[in-house]
Amino acid sequence: MNTLFKCSGSKMDSIKTNIENAKKYMDQAYLQALALQHLITDKEDWTGKTELVAEAFLDLVVQYQKAFNGSESPTAKAISALEELDTNLDSFFTKWEDYVNLKEF
Repeated sequence: MNTLFKCSGSKMDSIKTNIENAKKYMDQAYLQALALQHLITDKEDWTGKTELVAEAFLDLVVQYQKAFNGSESPTAKAISALEELDTNLDSFFTKWEDYVNLKEF
C-alpha cells in the first residue's frame, strides 16, 4: 500500500480551531450541569422519589460532562498534540534518517 502523508497547515489550524471550540462548549456544558445540579439539590420543592430520580440523573450528566472537562480531557489532549505536531513537523522530516534515506530511491 502506498500512502502519502501530507499535512496542510491551514487544515491543521482549522482542525485545532474546531477542537478548541468544542472544548469551550463542553466546558460550558459542564458548568451548566453543575449549576443545574445545585439548583435542584438546594431547592426544597423536590421531595421523595422525584428528588432521588432527578439527583441521580443530574449526577450522571455531571459525571459525563466532567469526563470532557479539564486538562486531561480528550479535547485538551488533542489540542496539545496538535500544538506539538505543529512545533515539531518541520524538523520531523529533516531529522528522521529513514525518511531522508527514502528520498534516495
